[in-house]
Amino acid sequence: MKLFTRCFTVAALVACLHSCDSPELVRKRDQQSLEITKLKGELAILEEKLKDVPPDRSKELAAIEEEAKIQQEEISRLEGEIQTLEAKKASVQKEFEEYKQKYAIR
Repeated sequence: MKLFTRCFTVAALVACLHSCDSPELVRKRDQQSLEITKLKGELAILEEKLKDVPPDRSKELAAIEEEAKIQQEEISRLEGEIQTLEAKKASVQKEFEEYKQKYAIR
């Protein structure tokens, strides 16, 4: 019985509100309907743009940057090794020239 009373009260209230539509309320409702339609259109456009956004690649970028850092360190190490080897080569060449002068090859 309580449920029936509540439903009847709600139905009566809704009927009263619909029958009491003043021109101002109708105008506001129409404006709000237009605004809702406009916003739904904008939302659809934004959702479409979100579908076109490329996936987040920050993890891949971080891995590539880490690899580049490691490679740069390797380059620095190898450049140092090259300088050491060039110095050793110059030393060996100097010793060889001294050897050639000391013992003339015939």
